[in-house]
Amino acid sequence: MPARLQTLGHLRLLDEGGNDIVFPEKALLILCYLLARGVSNMPRADAASLFWDDANSAAAFANLRQTVSRTQKRQRELDRTYLTFTDTTIALGPEAIESDIDKVRDGAGLSVLAGLLTDDFLKYVRPGNQALSSWIVLQRAAHMALLRSALLDGDAPDGAGTRQARAAAALRLLESNPNDEEVRAVLTGRTAVPASLMTLQPPARVLTPQEADIALPRQNPPRVVLLPPVTTLAARTAARFSEALIEDVTIGLCALRSISIIAPHTAAQISLQADRADTYERHKISYILETRLRDEGDHHTLFAQLIFFGSDEVIWAERFPLSAEGLARSRQMISHQIAGAIATEIERNELVRGDYERDAAAYRSFLVGQVQLKNLDLRDIRRARKSFREALQANGAFAPAIGGLARSYFLEWLVTARGDEDLLRQAERHAEETIRADERLPSGYRELGVVKLYARQFDESVAYLDRAEALSPHYANVIASYADTLVQASRPDVGLKKIEQAIDLNPLPPDEYFWTAAGASYSLGLYQQALDYIARMKDRTPADRLAAASWSMLGDMKKARQFIRRTYDVHPNFDLDSWMAIVPFKEEWQRRHYYDGLKKAGF
Repeated sequence: MPARLQTLGHLRLLDEGGNDIVFPEKALLILCYLLARGVSNMPRADAASLFWDDANSAAAFANLRQTVSRTQKRQRELDRTYLTFTDTTIALGPEAIESDIDKVRDGAGLSVLAGLLTDDFLKYVRPGNQALSSWIVLQRAAHMALLRSALLDGDAPDGAGTRQARAAAALRLLESNPNDEEVRAVLTGRTAVPASLMTLQPPARVLTPQEADIALPRQNPPRVVLLPPVTTLAARTAARFSEALIEDVTIGLCALRSISIIAPHTAAQISLQADRADTYERHKISYILETRLRDEGDHHTLFAQLIFFGSDEVIWAERFPLSAEGLARSRQMISHQIAGAIATEIERNELVRGDYERDAAAYRSFLVGQVQLKNLDLRDIRRARKSFREALQANGAFAPAIGGLARSYFLEWLVTARGDEDLLRQAERHAEETIRADERLPSGYRELGVVKLYARQFDESVAYLDRAEALSPHYANVIASYADTLVQASRPDVGLKKIEQAIDLNPLPPDEYFWTAAGASYSLGLYQQALDYIARMKDRTPADRLAAASWSMLGDMKKARQFIRRTYDVHPNFDLDSWMAIVPFKEEWQRRHYYDGLKKAGF
């Protein structure tokens, strides 16, 4: 059985057993080029200019010679010859190689093409020059043209498999071109708008990958990805139902011209990425629908939430009960509800989205700062502040970055535990500036509410956080800050419920969520629960004092003193009385309870 070259998605050479053959990437690209062109050889000069720097021929030939040497060495190790080299040419070797690209041809049929073209040609290859970029883009355009022709041909026999292939092909094509009304009509069953009734547009120009990367986001409709449902121990029937449900919603949303939908195959790949934030940014995704299927004894529920990536904000969330006997009957109803809610909330949120995307440089710096701010580490907090300032250098009125500055000053005040009033004043000033810049943005009210809490202005704090929650009732970060205010305002029972709600909306939250939950649990006398929440933090250092107090209340003085030592290692000048003077508990019983735990631990 011959080796197989995979060109769609990842570029890989696979052996007879389907295992990766380690091979130089440039050599794989040469193989790919020869097989895609259907030729057996190419001049070395052409290879040098196509795969390396065409503006510097000397460097290109030097790189080619190095690749030839590495390839020959690797082929000797494998005892296989996939490429042969002469002084003037590069040719296919005697070893037979199959390739997925061989099957992408005219007349291949819709089912074959829909199954193959789920990923872009050489999707993860980063072309080093214009010539290679243009060739790759032209190949991708040709593939989409073949898929479109097969879809609109209509000669394929009808059946479940054909209908599935037709839907997959249409979704894939609409992902590439959301304005293709003929493809949309095939998917939705609605009549396409005649070309004569549509606004005349100039012929589309094929963009290189570099040009596509710098295209202004507002030139295209917002991109939406519907991630496959997360399931745990749910029944198989319910799991299959929820997956089919999301496909139904995806197809339903394709009827809308105001948004662009990521195809299900791509969505499934995105769900497997370790760093999703980077993936969303790279694919210019504005909205993410996350769903979780929950097994609740004798029934299941599907939890859905729509997230605006620009602010990491949940703009809509809902639960849907799934009864075992009514799954099929309720599928269409639920899919319509979800699709309708997504369309409504995205349209409502688009004014805000414009503020984020008007200046790409500011937006990018803001996103970098947001990621850095997730860690309760002083160095990351200050790095985030630098990123927010870079965003404001690009756009001085960018309200989200001003809110980020406010957050960074507050977190530095919290982490350093020195009671530095200047940091709180800076946080307050930037929070007020955020509200002046954009009164629709919940983060400004959130930050001002947090500052008012630590200034012991509890009523003002609650009022500002009420306003933030009213503006964005599903925004987990706002709810978490509200929970913290309630805990400090001596209402830990209500605060604990609210932070649990925030964790439910944001199942992989930043450490401060668990810190708030631990503080609420301690105030309620649930010391082991407090320690359990602290254990869920990635960086537990900020909660060392609370851990020491919890262990002392449980009677384990040895462990309590371990956390005392850790506290003094980080903050050698820590003073208990000075710290308690700035902890903003509203009622004395809560302050005394915390003080007693810390004193008992040995502070």
